[in-house]
Amino acid sequence: MVGIRDVAKYAGVSPSTVSRALSGVAFVEPETKEKVMKAVSDLNYKPNLAARSLKKGGSKLIGLIIPDIMNPYYPEVVKYMEACATKAGYSLILCDALGDVKKEKEYFKTLKYLFVDGILYIASTEDVEHVKPYIGEIPMVIVNRTFDVDAPCINIDNADAAYQAVKCLTDNGHRKIALYINDKDRQYNRERLAGALEALGECGIEDYEKYIVRDVESEDDAYYKTLELMRHEERPTGVFMFNDFMAYGVYRGITKSGLRIPDDISVVGFDDIPQVKYLDPPLTTLRHSLADTAGIIFEQLMEQIKTQTCAHKSQTYFKGRLIERESVKNLISRSVSERDAQTHSGQSGGTKWKK
Repeated sequence: MVGIRDVAKYAGVSPSTVSRALSGVAFVEPETKEKVMKAVSDLNYKPNLAARSLKKGGSKLIGLIIPDIMNPYYPEVVKYMEACATKAGYSLILCDALGDVKKEKEYFKTLKYLFVDGILYIASTEDVEHVKPYIGEIPMVIVNRTFDVDAPCINIDNADAAYQAVKCLTDNGHRKIALYINDKDRQYNRERLAGALEALGECGIEDYEKYIVRDVESEDDAYYKTLELMRHEERPTGVFMFNDFMAYGVYRGITKSGLRIPDDISVVGFDDIPQVKYLDPPLTTLRHSLADTAGIIFEQLMEQIKTQTCAHKSQTYFKGRLIERESVKNLISRSVSERDAQTHSGQSGGTKWKK
């Protein structure tokens, strides 16, 4: 097994210099640090987690890798994870990958060299080959994704959540329902599409393909694609967005088309980011807040840290919850009211109805 002295010899420096370079705390000349890091990489040096913790009592640091802090969902993630870390006496190191696998790779290297006690990982990609070298070496919990790796994964039941969201529309009499998807290749979007189609299938809706709006990558995308969709002769009466980030563009597109929510178009989202309750009207959406699950996630990581073991493969799913606000109209009650009004009008006016 390669040790710190081997790294020092390979880099041409002292063992204490290697320790300082890897600690991320003490100053080391950039050129010297580069030599150390190259030696670590070339020799595939892996610090002994248990020995280090016994000697130093652990770093009291936990890394949190997220895909994109600009997505309004992730500040909530950071908020609840930070609260859990603070309560347990740990500090959180936030790593924003910006949807870039290369940045993820660098963050994993950095966290390893900082001797973090554990990592909470939310993937930016479906490819986790770059993560596998750290699985079994550093305590880790994979959040909001499910991968076939030897580590615990904690995720929402995306199919069930999307089923709930679309069923909210179908239960209210909607049959022409548009599905707004940002990236069909993402695992969670494939699962959400499956759940949405199951809900549509239960109502015998088969011509859903013409109402699927794909590759909605930004608010502007959502806006322009909504304008286009609203021009269709058979425009939908309901919209289900695969994330709340699209809501601002969808709302503006509907309004710009001279239509109103929910009178003309009902809208349901996914995530329940804090801002959507202030939309006009407030958005009905599917909540899968980490407020309810952050403790469970953190407990799984802390158990590994306390026992100095890395957990094996496990998959835990939690249910989302529909938050009903004012963006969905009940077409069934409207039809009944209209029919009752017509019947009443016919009776009072003395009109004879023809068969």
